[in-house]
Amino acid sequence: MPILNTSSVQILFGKGDVGVRIVGNKKLQTGAIQFTRIDPLPIGAELEKSEMLSLNDSPVTLGFNKVESLDVVINQLLKLRNIITGENVEERSNSARIAK
Repeated sequence: MPILNTSSVQILFGKGDVGVRIVGNKKLQTGAIQFTRIDPLPIGAELEKSEMLSLNDSPVTLGFNKVESLDVVINQLLKLRNIITGENVEERSNSARIAK
């Protein structure tokens, strides 16, 4: 199973105190998104670019080796967005997909 850490990590979004950084390698067709705690900023504010990222730089890193896996996560987040905004009321049931 590709989940590397067995401890539970939960991130609560909505206060502007979670930084989101990405790194990608076009040649290797891989990428990662990292979530770190930051001093609160307006949601959506642009963070300063920093040095190269390491997989150990943040408490939460999602790594992607296939674009199809990234698509699964994006689609699930879009469904969640629709539920939160009420745009798709019928999508209220739990939804799970394999992002392997």
